[in-house]
Amino acid sequence: MTGALRLKLSLLRGETPCPLDLADFGRLAAIDLRTQTKSARSDRLAVAMLELIASGRLPPGARLPPERRIAEAASASRVCVRSALDRLKLEGYIEAVQGSGTRVVAIERSEQLIQLVRANQENLEDLQDFVAFLDRCVVEQLLRAASDTALGRVAERVAARPPDRDLQALAEDELAVRLALADASGSPIYAVITRQLARGIRSLFGNLLRAAAGAGSDRIAQADQLARDRRALADAVGRRDGAAALSALASRAATYRDLDRSGTEAGERGLRDGPVPQDDLILRDLAVASPEQLKDRLAREIAGMIATGHARDGTRLLSERRLATLFGVSRASVREALAALKADGTVVADERCGTRTVDAPVALTSLVAADLAHLQTMSRLRGYLEVWAASRAAARGSERDFVDLRRILAEMGRSHLSPRRRIDLDLRLHLTIARAAGSAVHLYITEVLRDLMTAYFDYSLTAPAIGGGRDAMLLAHHTQIVTAILARDPVGAGHAMAEHCGAFSDRYAMLAAEGEMLPCGLATDLAPGIPAFDRPGG
Repeated sequence: MTGALRLKLSLLRGETPCPLDLADFGRLAAIDLRTQTKSARSDRLAVAMLELIASGRLPPGARLPPERRIAEAASASRVCVRSALDRLKLEGYIEAVQGSGTRVVAIERSEQLIQLVRANQENLEDLQDFVAFLDRCVVEQLLRAASDTALGRVAERVAARPPDRDLQALAEDELAVRLALADASGSPIYAVITRQLARGIRSLFGNLLRAAAGAGSDRIAQADQLARDRRALADAVGRRDGAAALSALASRAATYRDLDRSGTEAGERGLRDGPVPQDDLILRDLAVASPEQLKDRLAREIAGMIATGHARDGTRLLSERRLATLFGVSRASVREALAALKADGTVVADERCGTRTVDAPVALTSLVAADLAHLQTMSRLRGYLEVWAASRAAARGSERDFVDLRRILAEMGRSHLSPRRRIDLDLRLHLTIARAAGSAVHLYITEVLRDLMTAYFDYSLTAPAIGGGRDAMLLAHHTQIVTAILARDPVGAGHAMAEHCGAFSDRYAMLAAEGEMLPCGLATDLAPGIPAFDRPGG
């Protein structure tokens, strides 16, 4: 499972190696979810080509464009392209055929190719489900918190369609609409999640629209339905009509699932028939999917660290030398990233204090612990991910996963554990369940929300406001969850996890109500009809 999980994570992230030490999740050591930024450009290009193969745009037996043309399209050197191709050859996805150039291997001779296509399809299905869930969360928050003026602007943006009907433009527009909704919702957490998932969202809709492009009249009818649903969503947002907005979102999600099925069928036909792709289309896709430049990746990571308070000492930014050491890159690369951040106003140069952040923004980790609404948001997101993972872990987990879960649970039962160790074990248990589930989407989202998730765990497991009896409750919850997973009982594992997450959701709702804040019945999103456990301290 670990090898397949690494492959799925590489496809989601657009690069390899994976930044999470999957093999170490069950061991008793500190957890490091920090993204690595030293991935070789050739590795990232290899994954971009791998995505073309996985999605069927380069089907079995298809000839790849010449190295020179790939290099020009991806803005890479011939050496970089050759290294990427050599990696794909070594791993069994492509082969050099004398007199015929480099080709994707035949499907009947490559188990790796079959696994690649399956991994990509599962990623798309899982990500599609999560994006549909996130859409509902964002729209509910938007309708609850935004002003009438803001709703009007967002409704206009949702209703607008890109003048360019190119598939890539449509995929970009799907992302742009979600960014507009998240920003207008007033939730910094939803805004961060949407931006961090931007590549995944863009890839998801690009794959769905491309894969269904050959479905003929059915696709035309589905495209018309998507347009109608979009107009209905815009109208409902403008009128602050929650029921109509959620209905439009549900209809859009169902239509995209139909497109996904059409794409899957087309992909299966492609695996059998092996149509010959046009070089120009493949090269255009490679140009769009070309790996992120190191300076852009560094700029995004540094901006994220600024937002979470990890890159600042007061208002002053960490030095170039310290940032270069942290990311394992040259100071010149850090300098280029900082120049990009200065250009967009995130940091400014100060003659006396060096580079400093603008207005010392409040750390997102502080936002999580400082506002019950943010805690409820994280609780809702976490509940969705955790119930999903627990059910899958029960069905898919390996014996090695189960050994790790038993080991962690055994240490959780020891007395006199330090608060920090309890938090570490709690987080490790949930990450090990995610690994056992084989869910790349869960781990990917955990990675991009690493600081927010850590802050949520820190507050939930230490704050006095959560109540007494917490340690005994947590041990009882975790024992029930692990017992159901070890018994390979997906329904029982999902119910046990829903009750665990629901206990915290209920407590946050109670605290919000006591403070005369708007309570949110978040536990109902986890598993309808399941009674919550006794509240902590209740």
